Amino acid sequence: METINSVQIALQLFEESSVLQIDATERGNYKVGNKNYDKIIKAVEFLKSENSLDALLPYLSHNSAGVRLWAASYLLGFDEKNAIKILEELKKQKGIISLIAEATLDEWKKGNLKL
Repeated sequence: METINSVQIALQLFEESSVLQIDATERGNYKVGNKNYDKIIKAVEFLKSENSLDALLPYLSHNSAGVRLWAASYLLGFDEKNAIKILEELKKQKGIISLIAEATLDEWKKGNLKL
């Protein structure tokens, strides 16, 4: 796995892995999906350690629904209002993104997510 030593590298890894993770999940390729989800987590953990989670905010308007989904999911504790707005929009789509957005919102509202 790529070494993360800057916010820019973390953001690039987050963006690329978010696109690949959703694509793999939609195709039913759980191995690739899980591998990329691990990269998303690693990128987010680095951003948190650098107090740079706010660097994900521009991704809330990314052209990829997968990037918007994961950015909104990890920004719930940082910018709840905008993150919920994006997840609500994604719930209206078809497919796996809708299901993940709905489950994320449900678990957030129940207090089960510690992001």
